[in-house]
Amino acid sequence: MHHIHGNIFSLVMFVIKHNEVFIPNSEIHDLNTRSKFMLHYPTTSLSLVQKGVLYSGINIFNHLPAHIRASSNNVKQFKCKLKNLLLEQSLYSIDEFYQRTFT
Repeated sequence: MHHIHGNIFSLVMFVIKHNEVFIPNSEIHDLNTRSKFMLHYPTTSLSLVQKGVLYSGINIFNHLPAHIRASSNNVKQFKCKLKNLLLEQSLYSIDEFYQRTFT
């Protein structure tokens, strides 16, 4: 796995393994929207926190395709889907990851 793939993989798996720290949008409101499996950002104005692991993990997780985010409650399945997605991509930076539109 390419270096950037490993970083993305590790960060997202941190989010999954520490899911008690993160709040899904579905817990914030009852609306059945396509963003219900996305993670809610904690409210803070500290740029240090916003550039840290929690915000980075949320950003990357929320950019994943919905079908992968939806499988986050099954760690084995999620890990397999995430790994397959990253292996299919030729990414050379985190910016490139954010520029991709996943289906």
